[in-house]
Amino acid sequence: MNLSDLQEEIMRNKKARGFNTTDVGLELIFMTEELGELAKAYVKSNRKFASEINNREDILNGVADVLIYGIAICAMMGEDVGKVLENKIEFNKTRTHNRHA
Repeated sequence: MNLSDLQEEIMRNKKARGFNTTDVGLELIFMTEELGELAKAYVKSNRKFASEINNREDILNGVADVLIYGIAICAMMGEDVGKVLENKIEFNKTRTHNRHA
């Protein structure tokens, strides 16, 4: 399934189940909650390198939940998630970062 198809399927599922499809702020709150669950899954892991993490399924499910909310926000705003990602990737190619070591 490509990103556009995934985006449509996510929104079909949300509508069919009576979930939020219009309130971006509410979706951000739910997404933040899922990000917290993802962080908890990592904290409960053995905290090794990615290829050696012991609870991969929990972490990957958390990543999927966060992605679903992000994709839904794009749909709510009338934007194709693939195009949003393409634009950001292109922007990041020339972006400079000021990070503290």
